This record gives sequence, structure tokens and C-alpha cells, in this order.
Amino acid sequence: MQEAVDLLRSCGIELRDGQRPQLHTSTALFRYKLSTALRSTPAATQQVSELVDELLAAHDDITLYLDPVSLAEPQADGGFGQQAESLVRLLLGVDALQPELIRALLDKFSEFVGDQPAEDTQDDMGGAGETKVSVKILRQLRWLDYVVDPAALSEKLLETLGFVTLDMQREIIGNLANIVSDGDNAEVARVLAGMLNESGELMLPILEALGSLGCPAGVLQEARNAVLAHVVSAEPMDLPVMVRFLLQSVAGDQAAATIQRLRRRLDLDSLMLTRPGHASRAGGAQKESAAALLLFDVLATTLRGNRTLGDAWLRIISDAGAETANTGSTMTLDLIVLLILHPTAAYTRRVERVLRSRINTVVVSGSSDSSDVLAFTPQVVGEAIGRLAEVFAANFGALMAVASGLVRSSARGSQEARVAGAMVVAAFGHMGMFQRQEIAGELAAHIGSGNADEVDTAARIFLELARKYPWELRPFAVFIKGLLDYVDNLKVEHVRVVFSALGILATLNTLGSADDGLFSDLHIYVRKQLSSTHARYNRIGIIGTVALLRQLGGAPSAQTEGREAGEEADSQAGTSTSAHGQPAN
Repeated sequence: MQEAVDLLRSCGIELRDGQRPQLHTSTALFRYKLSTALRSTPAATQQVSELVDELLAAHDDITLYLDPVSLAEPQADGGFGQQAESLVRLLLGVDALQPELIRALLDKFSEFVGDQPAEDTQDDMGGAGETKVSVKILRQLRWLDYVVDPAALSEKLLETLGFVTLDMQREIIGNLANIVSDGDNAEVARVLAGMLNESGELMLPILEALGSLGCPAGVLQEARNAVLAHVVSAEPMDLPVMVRFLLQSVAGDQAAATIQRLRRRLDLDSLMLTRPGHASRAGGAQKESAAALLLFDVLATTLRGNRTLGDAWLRIISDAGAETANTGSTMTLDLIVLLILHPTAAYTRRVERVLRSRINTVVVSGSSDSSDVLAFTPQVVGEAIGRLAEVFAANFGALMAVASGLVRSSARGSQEARVAGAMVVAAFGHMGMFQRQEIAGELAAHIGSGNADEVDTAARIFLELARKYPWELRPFAVFIKGLLDYVDNLKVEHVRVVFSALGILATLNTLGSADDGLFSDLHIYVRKQLSSTHARYNRIGIIGTVALLRQLGGAPSAQTEGREAGEEADSQAGTSTSAHGQPAN
């Protein structure tokens, strides 16, 4: 062995007992000298190979030859500033030694599988760290400048997958794209796609690897089929990677079929339920909430960046017929996708048309004992926003644009108006202060628009918020007080609804103890209207007085009084309309 040690020293690297080898020249010059020496002395190749086997056989010292070598003083031949490589890595750059050295390295896996991290070592970038010896061995094979026998390397790696632990399988699969040559990508991808059908535990690293390998169309289709089969039972945190692979790997002619299968198999309800094994309900909910945000971030990035996928998904939503399974989850997914596409100028009008169509199109339920239901009912929309509030908050701009469009253009009491109300109320109840402030300001603008249907829809939404969330609505007094500026121009039935809501909010503190700002402003406004010489203003003052007295009269709760006031407003508005043929002024 001494001959091999002397040969390496003559080429520029010194082996030292108990220490990392020291390089006295540049990497390129060392490899050139060693390659030349091995060609001139055939027996030297076997000697160096045996020396390397002996070095790697010492388990206690093996990391010395897997970590970067130490560099001697900077040399005048260009060695200054070079990145240090390990001794094994240096020898892999020599063609005569590479095949046997690769075989020896991969054979070492069985000896170090399940080992503990090696302490007091250096990682690939030369920093302190702890890394398993098996991982260090694998990393020697990444990004080789040249592979003498790439087919043998790929075959040996795939063979190694069969006997290592699950963690090491993940490590090997994650590095395959950086190890195998381009010519072997198809075969490696075929094997990985077959592994998807065997176990879902390696799903994520395999999908990441397939995304980096050049895969034939047939292999990708096989992989997509396997992924779709696992979507229903997948863990929430696995879904974003699976969906990204499905959408990014599909060709244009297969996009519609893949999206349709994904819609039917993706169960959004699973994102909101804590699965067995979670440490706590709160921890599980937080994890699944993050999974939902990641999932729809993947959808947004993919659909907005790929016009083919966006067009295909929009057509499927538009043409959606009877859903025989998972209907509620599918409609929630469709609603979020519509909101994702809405901000894109090319989709805005199409999304609005599809949304109105789905609101008013009857979808036959798959159950024989249930009646036909509308696709996007107020209940479906409200429950969807409540379950996935953070996802809808991430698309809040689109949600409010859609809801405001429905408020402006829907006839009073129509299904579209009820759906708009459900959107706004659910968003207000389940989102944060910023979203609530935007909603309050938007409602005030709608009430002051002057359009009878728009005012009616917005006022009733405002009243429902006052009934359900009075304390949450009360902080936005600046917008609430602004409603008084519009009252003079409202019809009587709308004035009654607005004052019913204002009365609830103005008397929230305690009966007989008026709230400082809003109650005072409302009181002053009512007295001003009552003292007017015009009957129209007197009528407004009377309506406001009744609303305040109802709240100050000892009602059990603000919500109950608001509900009674709303019912009375509805009754009186209907009586006025039927008696005169038009709303009273």
C-alpha cells in the first residue's frame, strides 16, 4: 500500500494518520498527474483502488475521506481560492478509478444505514455540522463532471433503494436528478413511477424527482394515475406537492380529464379535520390550515401562469352537471378557483358569467331522496368561507369584487342577492380587522349609491351583520355614522332597515347607558328630523325614535331586537309595496 500512498503524495495529496488529507496543489493538476501516472503504470490503478478500499473500511476514520481535504498554503499555480473537495470526490474525477470507487461507495450503504450523525465533521460547504455517514457517501456522487459508466451507476442506485431504510430511500430519490445522466432519466423515471403504486410514503420525494427528470409522456401518465389514486387518502401537507405535480405535468389535451378527476377526488373537508396522531386539536388545525393555504397558493400560481389549465378548469365549472360524490367539497373548490381566476383581466367577465350561472343553475343531487339544489346556495357559500376562512382571506380582493358586483346588479330578494349577503356576512364573521373594515366601508358606499335594488341588498346585509356580529361591527363607527348622510335620500323601507341596525349598535353598552359617540350622533339626528317642518323628515325622525326606544325598552338581547325590527321592516315594506304598487317615499 505504501506505493499507492507515495503515488498520491507525488501527485499532490498527502495522507495523514488521524487527520484529513492535505492537498498541496490544485484539484485539476492533481487529477491530471494521477491520471497520467495510472496510464503509465497499469498496476498502480489496482494499488490505489485497494488503498481506497482500506481507507473506507475503517468506520471510525471514514469521515476523514468524505469531508473536504485541508488545503496547504496558496500556491502560485492557481490553487488559491479553490473550493476544497473530499479525497473520495477527487478520486472520482479520475476515469480509471471511478467505476470501482462508485461500486465500493454504494456497497457501504448497507454498513451505515440507520447510523447516527457523525459528530465534529464538516458539511458540503465546509461549515460545522452533523451529517449521517450514509448521506455523506451519497453526496460524493452528485454533480460529477463525467461518469464513465452511467448505466451501471443508475442500476446500482436503483438496486440500493431495495434494502435501505425509508429515510435513506428519500435521500437517494431526492438526489437522483443530480446523480444520474440525462440518458438514463427515462429508465429511472419509469422505476420511480412504478414505486408510486407500491407505497404512498415515498410520494413526495418521488414527485420532486420526477419533476426534475425528463420523463416520457407514458411515464408521466402512469405517475398521474398513481397520484390521483392517493389524493383521497393523502395527508394534508402532501396535497400541495401532489396537486402541483398533477397540473404542471399534464399536457394540453389531457388537462380537462385530469382536472375533472382531481375535482372529484380532492376532499377539502379533510383539510379542516384533525387526524388521529396529531398532538392536539389546535396543533392539528394549525397544520391543516397551513396545508390549505399552500394548496391554494399552488393552484393560484399554476392556473394564473398556464392559460390552458385556466381555460379548462373554467369550462368544467361552467359545464358542471350532477355531482354524485363529494358535491359540497367540489363546489367549494370551484368557488375558490373562480376567485383565483377573477383578478386576471382575461378571466374577469367570464368568471362573473360562470358564477351567476352556477348560482342560478339547478344541479340534481345524487341522492334519490333529496330535492334539487342550487349549485352556489347561500348556505354552501357561507359554510365554505367559514371552513376555509384563511384561504378566502388570501383572495379577499376577488371575493369583495364578486360580492360587490352581485350587490350592484342583483334584483332585491333574488338568489344572487342572498348569495352576496352570505359572502359578506361569512367573511365579516370569520376574517380579521382589515377585512371587516373594508366590508363596512363597502356597505356604506352601496347604501349611498342611490340604486334602489343595491341599497335594499346592502341595507339588509348591514342589518344582518348588526344582528349577528354587533360587537364586531361597532368599532367601525366612522363608517356607521356616515350612513346618516344617506338617510335623507333613502326610501322609507330602507330608512327603517338602516335605523334598525343603527339602533342595535348605538345601544350596545347597557340599557339606559348610551354609547358615547354613535348614540349621541343618532339622538341629535333624530331630534333634528322631528323638529323639521317637513313631513318627510318628521317620518324619518319617528322611525329613528322607534328604533332607539325599542332598544332602550329592556329587550333581552341586541340580536333579538334586531331580528324583530328586521321582520317588522320587511312586513311594512311589503304592505307599502302591495298597497300602492310601488315602494313608499
